[in-house]
This record gives sequence, structure tokens and C-alpha cells, in this order.
Amino acid sequence: MMTIVTQGDDRIIEQIVKQLNKVIDVIKVVDLNETEFVQRETALIKIHTRQEDRAEALRIADIFRGKVVDSTPTTYTIEITGDVRKVEACINLLQPLGIKELVRTGRVAIAREPVRQAAAQPKRILKEEK
Repeated sequence: MMTIVTQGDDRIIEQIVKQLNKVIDVIKVVDLNETEFVQRETALIKIHTRQEDRAEALRIADIFRGKVVDSTPTTYTIEITGDVRKVEACINLLQPLGIKELVRTGRVAIAREPVRQAAAQPKRILKEEK
């Protein structure tokens, strides 16, 4: 499965869908804007850490619920996942520490399943005994 995030008016979106449908391996194109969906982005951020900056890098990662996925004596690689604003905010705070390398997935999305209402419980009818 491939997720493409794009912007445009209805005409542009229609053209993109038509072009995708022409690709032989495409089985189905779904416009997620027609339904509820969840979207996220992941970034791997390698920062050059001096000894005095290592604790600050860990604090920033913790604030954004990121995690250190690799560590060397001079670098941390931090994984951050969330909406685009969260990822960008984390990157902005890490920049003064010295970003050595940055890889971003771009947005990925999946449709939400409809919430089903709980089935109504049958009412109990109690018989009065005479």
C-alpha cells in the first residue's frame, strides 16, 4: 500500500486519482478526505552531541515522547512520531544542538473505522407472581 498526501482543488485531486488509476499495479484509489482518518509522520534525527548537550537532547526527546534508537559517544539518533507540527517542533528544538542527519517519512495515513454503537440491552420483563 502506498499513501500519497497532496493538496489541490477538486480538479487537481481528480486528475491525480485518474493518473493513479492508469498505473497497472494500482488496485484501488481511496480519497481519505471523504472519511475520518489518522495521519502521522516519523522522523529519525541524528544529532551531534557534545558531552554538555547530551542531557538536553534527552530532555527534548522526552518532551516529544521520542526515543533514542541509536547512541554513540558523539551522537544520538532520535525517533519522533506524531503529527507534522509535533515533528517540526522537535526538529526546531534540536537544531541548536547540531543536527547531523535528518530523515522524514512524510505523512502516512489510514482510514478510521466507524464507531459502532453498543447494542441496546434487551429489557427484562419480570413476571409478578400471584
